[in-house]
Amino acid sequence: MSKASHQQALYELICRYAQAVDQRNWAALSRLFTPEATLKGPGFSFDGVTAIVEGMNGLGHYSKTQHHIHNHLAEVDDLQASAETYCVANHLYETEGIERKLDWGIRYRDRFACMDGIWHFTCRELLLDWSQDLPLRGAPHETR
Repeated sequence: MSKASHQQALYELICRYAQAVDQRNWAALSRLFTPEATLKGPGFSFDGVTAIVEGMNGLGHYSKTQHHIHNHLAEVDDLQASAETYCVANHLYETEGIERKLDWGIRYRDRFACMDGIWHFTCRELLLDWSQDLPLRGAPHETR
């Protein structure tokens, strides 16, 4: 596999993470990590796939989330890799009868391992660069 192919596979892994989280597809999420992986960020740290999935269930108090993936730079060294990825994550929720949107400016620092030709997260660290919490204007549109 070429360097570009590895980098593309890592980008797709990151996109699959965003999709699994936003769709609350915990089975898909669990397949993205090595069994002993860690996921950590401000105020949380989960060790192992079971703890990661259980911890991500905490997103249930948001009616919707949407992760927008931006800059992604990866370094591949044989069957190991690291990357930094920028993301803006939107979190919709209601409090005191008011719909709100919490936005996070995130940098993910990731480490990966390639097992049987498939890349997996070994460590995902969420760094929160900024946040903004505002009332949500307009009614959400229904999906078809």
